[in-house]
Amino acid sequence: MNENKNTMVLNGVNIGISKITLDETELIIIDKSGIYCLRIILYYNWKEINNIEIGEKAKIDFNEYILSENNEPSLIWPEESYVEKVTNNSLYFYFNFENMSKTITYMNKRNCFNILPNSLVVKAFIDYKEVFNGPNIN
Repeated sequence: MNENKNTMVLNGVNIGISKITLDETELIIIDKSGIYCLRIILYYNWKEINNIEIGEKAKIDFNEYILSENNEPSLIWPEESYVEKVTNNSLYFYFNFENMSKTITYMNKRNCFNILPNSLVVKAFIDYKEVFNGPNIN
């Protein structure tokens, strides 16, 4: 597997990743400039994530995908996404958003970003042993 290189590509330009945070509720990926942030709400999907076998890729539709520019959020939906369990303690997340300009829902007063996001591809390799079992949901 060659996917353990973390990347964030917005509108065909690699904007890099400065920080990846995973906890019981969400995955947060911030670009190198600190302008763009992708949040994926994982809270309800931990059982699905934990049931993935090592080496298996699973398509999981998460509850929300939030792209923010300068802390101004928008809702987006991926064209393609999957989670792969690399080892017992590591996961690989892949998200591909296309034609975003037609489906994005801005949650700010301007109803836009400084740029018009059309595509976003995010690849994130994560050691998740601290949140291995996910949240305790009844």
